[in-house]
Amino acid sequence: MEDALLRQHISDYDRWKKNLDRQFAHFSQWLEQHFSNSAGACQVVQQARALLADDQFTLVLVGEFSRGKTELLNALLSQTYGQRLLPSRPGRTTMCPTEIFSDGSERASLRLLPIETLATNTSLESFRRIPQKWVTHEFDAKDAESTRETLLKVASTKSVMPEEAARYGFDRRHLDGKGNLVEIPAWRFALISLPHPLLDQGLRIIDTPGLNALGNEPELTLSTLPGAQAVAFLLAADAGVSGTDMSMWETHLAPLQEHRGTSVMALLNKMDVLWDDPEEDAELLLRRMRAEVAGLLSLPQDSVAGVSAKMALLGRQQRDPDLLRNSRYGEFERMLVQRLLEHRHKMAEHRSLHQALTLMADTRDLLKRRLNSGRAALSHLQRNSGSTSEQLAELEQLQTTVRDQHKLCHQELLTLKSSQRMLSRQSTSLLAPISKQQLQSLIDDTLATLNRRWTPMGLAKAIDTFMEGVDLQLSNLEREVDQANRLLDAVFERSSLKKVDDAEQYFTIRKFRFALRGLHRQAAQLRRSPQLLLARRSRLSERFITTLASEVGRLYDDMSNKAENWLEHALEPLKQHAQYQKQLLNRHLIKLTELKQKTRSRRTDLRTLEDEVQRNDKALVALEDLLRHSSSAPQPVAPAPRAHNVTPLKASHTT
Repeated sequence: MEDALLRQHISDYDRWKKNLDRQFAHFSQWLEQHFSNSAGACQVVQQARALLADDQFTLVLVGEFSRGKTELLNALLSQTYGQRLLPSRPGRTTMCPTEIFSDGSERASLRLLPIETLATNTSLESFRRIPQKWVTHEFDAKDAESTRETLLKVASTKSVMPEEAARYGFDRRHLDGKGNLVEIPAWRFALISLPHPLLDQGLRIIDTPGLNALGNEPELTLSTLPGAQAVAFLLAADAGVSGTDMSMWETHLAPLQEHRGTSVMALLNKMDVLWDDPEEDAELLLRRMRAEVAGLLSLPQDSVAGVSAKMALLGRQQRDPDLLRNSRYGEFERMLVQRLLEHRHKMAEHRSLHQALTLMADTRDLLKRRLNSGRAALSHLQRNSGSTSEQLAELEQLQTTVRDQHKLCHQELLTLKSSQRMLSRQSTSLLAPISKQQLQSLIDDTLATLNRRWTPMGLAKAIDTFMEGVDLQLSNLEREVDQANRLLDAVFERSSLKKVDDAEQYFTIRKFRFALRGLHRQAAQLRRSPQLLLARRSRLSERFITTLASEVGRLYDDMSNKAENWLEHALEPLKQHAQYQKQLLNRHLIKLTELKQKTRSRRTDLRTLEDEVQRNDKALVALEDLLRHSSSAPQPVAPAPRAHNVTPLKASHTT
C-alpha cells in the first residue's frame, strides 16, 4: 500500500529520539561510574532528555465546513482500525475543535468541554488543568460500535436563542436556524486519546471546524496554530478558493505564515468530482487549479496538492492499492514527511541537544588526551633501564609535572566558581524587564484603556500600545543580555579550553523578539475578524485581549526559564572539562606516588600505572561506543592526539 512513507518516517523519527535518549541515559550512568562529581553535567543531559520526551509533531487541519477535514483525518488513522473513526457524513460532522493524541494508555477516551465555558475568560490551556470541568467517556477503540457511538458525541449540537449564541461569540450568519433559535455546537473542545502507532510515536492532530471555531477561540490562532509543525488548509477541488475560504486565509493563516514562520500547505480535497465530466481533462484541470490557488494564496506550487480523502479512506478500508494511488493521498503524506524532516533538523540543532552531545564529545577528547599521555609516560619508564635512583628521579619529575597541572586545574575551578557567582548575580537585573509585575502592569493599563473606549478602533489602539510596551521591555532585556554575554566572553577568553566555541554559549532573544513581533502583526489582523468587528464589550473581546496577554506571558516565561537555565549552565563545558581533568590528574598523581614508594624497595613495578591506563582505556571505550551510536553527535572539538605524537609528561606543562 502507498501509505508506508509517513509511517516509516514517523517511526524513524521516534526511533532516533529514543536512541538519543537511551544514549544520554547511558552517558549519565557513565558519569556516575567514572566521574562522581558531575551533578552539573548530569543536569545538562537531563534537560536534553526532557526536550526529547516532550517533543511532538503537530498537524492542524483548517478549513470551512464540508471541506473534508475529518475524512482526511479518518484516512490518516484508518490503517490501524480499518474504519471511519470520526463522524464525517452529511449532517454529522465534527462541530468543535478536536485534538487527537496518545496518552500512552491502551484504553481510548473522549473528553468534552461544555460550550458554556465560552462565557468565561478562562483559556483552553487553563481548562486542561481542571479535569472536573470536562465530560469524560472511555471506550474500546477496537470495538467499532462503541467507538462510533462515543465519537458521535463530538458532533452534538444544541439550540439556543440568538442572544446566547452571540454571547458565546458566534456569528449568526454562519449558524443554522430553527425558528427563533439557532444551532450551536454543544462542546467547546474535544480531546480524543487513542492507542495508535502514529500517535504513540508523537503525532498529534488538531481538527478546527469552520471560521466560527477559529473566531471564537483566539487561542487557536495565536498559540495552537503557530506551535504546529504543519498546517493543512483544505479547499474544495471543484470550487477553489471561495469567499469564506479567503476570509479564513487572510484573517488566520496568511499572518501565521508571514509573521510566525509556520509551514502552511493547501489541499484541494474531493478532487474525484473532477472526473465526473468526461469532456474535461481532469489532470489538466487539477494543474490549473493548483497554479491558481498557489497564486491566490502566495504559496509555492509544491505546497498545493489535490487529494481525495474519501477515496483514500475507501482504498485503505478495501485494501485497494489502485484506489489509494488514484486518491493522490501519497502527495499529502509526502508533504507531511517533508515537514517532519524539517522539524527533525530543527530538533537536531536544538541548543539543549547540542550542549549535551558536545559535553560527551569534549569529555571523550579529554579522556583520550589523558590516556595517551599516560601511555606515553608508561612507555618511557618501561624503556628506561637505568638504576633505581635514576628511575626515582624520573618519577619525581613526572610527579612534579602532574602536581603543577593539578594546581592549574584547581585554580581554574576556583576562577570558574567565582565567575559562576558573578553570572548568577546577573539573574535579577537580567530578568527584571520581563518580570510578571512588568507584564501585569502593561495588561492593567491596556484593560483600563479599553474600559474607557471599547470600540474596534479602541481595541486596535490598545493592542498596538500593549505590544509597543512589550517591545520596549525586550529592548531593555536585550541590553542586559548583552552585558551578560560580554562577561561570558571574558570568562571563555581566560579559560584553558580554547577549542570550545564560546559563540555557541551566548544567550540571544532574537527568536523571541521575532515571535512577539509576529504575534503583534497576527493579532492586528485577527482583530479585524467579523466576530470582533461586530462585538462591543463582549466576552469574546475580553477573551481576545486575555489570550494575547497570556501568549505574551507564555513567551516571557519561556524566555525567563531559558535565561535562568543559561545563567546556570553556560559555564558547564568549562567546569566539566576542568573538574574531569583535575580528577584524572589526581588519580594519576596517586598512582605515581604508589609507584615511587614501591620503587624504593625493589626494581620498578609499573603495574599501578598500567592499571590506571587500563582503567582510562575502559572508560574511553565505553564512552566512544556511546558516541558511535549517535547519528547527531557533533564532530570532536579537536582531533584527539595519537599515542605516537604525545611527549612524556616530564617534557610537558600543559595537557
